[in-house]
Amino acid sequence: MQTFRTKLRHIQSVLTAADVFCGHGYESVDDESVALLLGSAGLPPDQPVSVLDTPFPDVANTRLNELLDKRCEQRLPAAYCLGEAYLAGERFIADSRALVPRSPIAHLTRERLMPWWPESALPNTIVDVCCGGGSLGLIAARMFPDAVILLSDFDQSALSLAVENIEAHSQSAQVQCLRADLLGALAPGSVDILLANPPYVSAQEMAELPPEYAHEPGMALEAEAEGTALAVRLLREASSVLSPRGLMVLEVGETASTLEEALPRVPFLWLDLPQGGSGVTAISAQELRDWSATGVL
Repeated sequence: MQTFRTKLRHIQSVLTAADVFCGHGYESVDDESVALLLGSAGLPPDQPVSVLDTPFPDVANTRLNELLDKRCEQRLPAAYCLGEAYLAGERFIADSRALVPRSPIAHLTRERLMPWWPESALPNTIVDVCCGGGSLGLIAARMFPDAVILLSDFDQSALSLAVENIEAHSQSAQVQCLRADLLGALAPGSVDILLANPPYVSAQEMAELPPEYAHEPGMALEAEAEGTALAVRLLREASSVLSPRGLMVLEVGETASTLEEALPRVPFLWLDLPQGGSGVTAISAQELRDWSATGVL
C-alpha cells in the first residue's frame, strides 16, 4: 500500500530529476510536490500533516501521472497544471490566458496597504491595471468591501479569465472589468488606489528565462526600453487619474535599477517586503504631481 507520504517522496524525486524551475508561486520542489500530490487526489491545500500516513487512492494515480507529465515533460508551471493558484490566502483560477498570480503587491493589499494608505480612510475606487486574471483587484475587494473595483487590461483573453475569477469569488456586484490601454479610459481624479503590475521584462531577459515562462503570455511579461516603457508611462499618466488623496503601488521587480537609470531624478523608495519580492514602490498622487510639475518625470 502506498501512502501520501511515499507518493510525496516519489514526486519530489521526479521533479528534482527533471530540474524544474520553481518561480510561479511555489518557492521549492518540496512546495510544488505537496501541491501536485493534493491536487491529484482532489484535496484542498489545508490538510493536516496526518494525511501523509493515510492510503493514497489508486484512482488518483492516473491524474498524478498526467500532472507530472505536464510539469516535467511539457514544463508547464504547477499552477497551470492544476488550473489554480493561491495568493495571499485566496484561490484563483489559473491558465495560460494570464500570468500565474504571484505579485508581492498582494500581501501589501492584504494588509490594506498600511501605512501608505491611512487605516481609517475608505477608498471609493480601486483600479488593478494590467490585471491579468484579476488577483490583486479581487484581494483588494476583500479588504475594501465598500470600494468599486476595476480590473483593467488590454488583453481580452486575460480579461476573460478575470471574469471567471470574479464569478468564482462571487464579486460581480463590486468588481468590474475594463478593456483599456493602461490608464487612458479613466476619468481625471477618479481613482483612489492604483495597483500596477505592468510587464517589465526586457527582451534580453526574455530570451534567458527558464522554459516554464514560455507558457505565460509574452505580452504580459515583456516591455520595451529594457523593460521600463510601460512603468514610465504609468508614472507619467497616474498623476492625472488619481484623486488628491490617491496612492499608486507599482511593481517592476528586478527592473528597478533600470527604471532608476531611466528616471534618474525620481527619488524612488523601494519597499522592504517581509513576505519576499522586490521592486515595489508606493507613491502618493501629490508626489507624482510634484514630480511632473518640476520636470522630474
